[in-house]
Amino acid sequence: MKNTILITLLTLLLLSCSNKKQKGLPSDIEKETQNRIDIGYHLGTVIGIIDKDGTRYYGFGQMSLTDSLKPDRNSIFEIGSIAKTFTTALLADLELSGEIEINSSIEEYMPVFKQISAKSKRTITLEDLINHTSGLARNPTNVTIDDSNRYHDYSVDNLKEYLSSITIKDSIKSYLYSNLAYLVLENTIESKMGTSYESLLQERILGVLDMNDSHFVVPNKMRNRLVTPYADGKHETELDMGKFPAGGGLKSTAKEMLRFLEAQLGLHTTTLDKALKMTQVERFSNNNGKYGLEFEGKLGLAWEILERKESGKTIHLHRGGSNGFRSFAGFNLEDQIGVVVLTSGRRWYSDLGLKILDPTYPLTKAE
Repeated sequence: MKNTILITLLTLLLLSCSNKKQKGLPSDIEKETQNRIDIGYHLGTVIGIIDKDGTRYYGFGQMSLTDSLKPDRNSIFEIGSIAKTFTTALLADLELSGEIEINSSIEEYMPVFKQISAKSKRTITLEDLINHTSGLARNPTNVTIDDSNRYHDYSVDNLKEYLSSITIKDSIKSYLYSNLAYLVLENTIESKMGTSYESLLQERILGVLDMNDSHFVVPNKMRNRLVTPYADGKHETELDMGKFPAGGGLKSTAKEMLRFLEAQLGLHTTTLDKALKMTQVERFSNNNGKYGLEFEGKLGLAWEILERKESGKTIHLHRGGSNGFRSFAGFNLEDQIGVVVLTSGRRWYSDLGLKILDPTYPLTKAE
């Protein structure tokens, strides 16, 4: 009899906690997330929220067209260019340890840039590469395919060949989004440190944050948790960035991405605190179009710093995308809240995260 009463009480308690947890996701976000799945823009989505009250996760849709299982906190997604914020965290950590200087000229690490920048008479720094103000093109032209997998067979020799064939003529700094810049950064890190970018990121960032389910190549034993890339009603090819994953090759889970944001917010103290704070500090501002029209706003080290006039809130964010995924990660230091949105599909994704971080942000109804 006592055991029956105890089991009943525990069941009621668990149901109560579950109901309370689900109320954490605003109804308009829940409705629109499901709407985008219903009309085929997305196949599977996981939203994660972290604040002072803990973490909450919400799964929608399915893992693939042939697997109706709903993705959850442990499902593995491609996070695309959000990987750049991990690269800058590594660079900040290397600077704090005196091994690399972010404000130093790239010529110190790759002499070919003396030729590249000779006509512009500019000093191009690692920070310029990080924040897309180096003048380098979005991608090199000597690749075999032109999609997210363009780097799967790209080599260091290919990179050096391309760099030796170009010059930057514009003497005025301007913003031009560049994945190529992150190939250069990765090569710089590896040349300076004498080891691979992947092993450095694992040792100094992922390992410190206990992100053991985040990989560039997902191990066979974990592939049953890998969400299948999806776009326009069909499966897409899994991302393979070969020797150059620093700009977008990382795959992770909502659970581990919230661990990253937890550290960014200072809710969990680690040896990376100073490095992560370095990446959040404003380094670049283009609010008046001085540096071109492609991007208007402010940047830390890879993080966009969005200052919302409507609410007065300041949000750090980054978006990511590959052939079959879109991703969003953002946080508000003052409100102590972080949000990750991971989805298999294309378009219509970042407003979900921004709306959670700032209720005044407009939510688009996809049709």
